[in-house]
This record gives sequence, C-alpha cells and structure tokens, in this order.
Amino acid sequence: MVASDSKRVVVTGSGWVTPLGRDVDSVWTKLLAGTSAVGPITHYEADTFATNFAAEVEAFDLAHFVADHQNHADAHPHVKYALAAASQAWKQSGLGDVSQPGERNAGYPALDGSRLGMYMGSGEGTLDFDHFTEINIGALQADGRTLDYAKWGQMARERLTRAGEVEQEPSMALAHLADCFGATGPAFNCMTACAASTQSVGEAYWMLRRGDADVMLAGGSHTMIHPLGMTGFIRLTAMSTRRDDPAHASRPFDATREGFVMGEGAGILVIESLDHALARGATPLCEVVGYG
Repeated sequence: MVASDSKRVVVTGSGWVTPLGRDVDSVWTKLLAGTSAVGPITHYEADTFATNFAAEVEAFDLAHFVADHQNHADAHPHVKYALAAASQAWKQSGLGDVSQPGERNAGYPALDGSRLGMYMGSGEGTLDFDHFTEINIGALQADGRTLDYAKWGQMARERLTRAGEVEQEPSMALAHLADCFGATGPAFNCMTACAASTQSVGEAYWMLRRGDADVMLAGGSHTMIHPLGMTGFIRLTAMSTRRDDPAHASRPFDATREGFVMGEGAGILVIESLDHALARGATPLCEVVGYG
C-alpha cells in the first residue's frame, strides 16, 4: 500500500491493564524483574479443570479510571480494561483526564470528535455460562439428544438479560470507547487472533497517513478466562497443565514446554499525525515509520 500523502504518524499516549499491573510503569518494572502473574483461577470455580490457573487482572475498579463509570456498568470485563487503558493513554497524550468529571478534552478542547477514530482488536464478550448451560439442559428432550426450541426460547427470555447478550458483541469495546471519549470518526474492530492488536495499530496508522482522521485510539482487549473459553483450549490440548507449579507454567522457548497459559487485559495507544500533535503542543513518545 502507498500512502496518498507524506503525513508522519506519532504515538503520544499509551496505557496498559494487565495481570502484572494497571499502568505502564508498574507493568514494565515487573517485566524487567521477571515477575509471574500466573496463579489459581478466581473468576470461576476451576478446581476440576485440567488447567485451573491463569494470569488474571486483580483488584480492578473502573471508577479509578473513568469518572462516568456508571455509564459502563453493563460492559464486560475486557471492555472495562480497554476503557481504563485508553484513559491512561488519553491523559499521557495531553488530551485530558477522563477520571475527572468534565475533563475529557481539557487538554485540547479544539479536538473534533469526527476526526477522532478508533481501531480495536477486541474479542467477544464473556458468555453467561451458568444460565446458558442451565437453559440447554432444561430444554433437552427425553431422547437426550435434541432440544425443545420453544422451551429453550422461553427459558432464555426468563434467564438471560438483553444487556448481557448485547455486550457479548465484539463491537461493544468501540461503542463504550466512543461514548467515553466522544469519538465519532472511523470505527473498526478486527478479530485476527494473536495478530489483532498489532493489526489494529497498523491499520490506524494507515488511516492517519491517508488523512481519514487526526487522532486514533488503537489497541486491543480480551479475556477468555471463563468456563467456555478455557474448556475450548483445554479440549484442543493447547494449554499447560502444570497445576503443581503455575508460576513457571508459561515457558514457550523451553524444551519442556507443554502448552500456553491464558491471560487477559488491554493495551491502548493514542496515535496521531505529527502535524496535529505539534499543533496542540503534544510531546511524541515515538514515531511509527511503517507497517506491513
């Protein structure tokens, strides 16, 4: 792909919410120290699972990052991680502080929402596993193989919530970010597995080069630390079963490796055209020189 102009693109803010910590500095310090965040699963009862450990985000409260957190009460965990990571990036970029009421664009009130875009690599939300399983079992017919669909629908209406089902859609990270930051520009989400977050930043870079936006929120968020997500990878025999030593289970380059360890979290960047960043007095962290 050849850009239509010579716009330069820079990163002006970054934010992380990970099992190692809830900000870039603390996570980086623990990474350098070789700290492990892997331990027993607490999000659900996992004692009987072949893999009963993961790297979980602990002691997380969206209220510490977003003043109007009540607007996102129904958001699933990975979306809340994305909001928190984006709030850190937003503040570092000098655009404002969404953890304080009315401070969203305090750093640059001239920001045009239609020129603020988003490109995320976020996965689907967390299934309401207990109720979903209860419905499937309850609607099972006497032959033990087929479902009574009328009964299934009735039970689903009684046990599932509209908000819970809608929030499972992969687009919901975009919806909540748009509401929080006033973004009305281009909005895209990709689901390309391990490449999604990198792709989102790269595609956002090209959108800025083309002039489709002035500022982009780009990154990814996901969690699969729930019964269905963990079961799927266990059935694939893709996960480590080192239950006796979870802290050392993740060793992808070791001769004794035997599977990966599930994690969760979010990482978001504020990237923008260099001209836009300099015009508002921002300090670039680095320049993006290409993607392909």
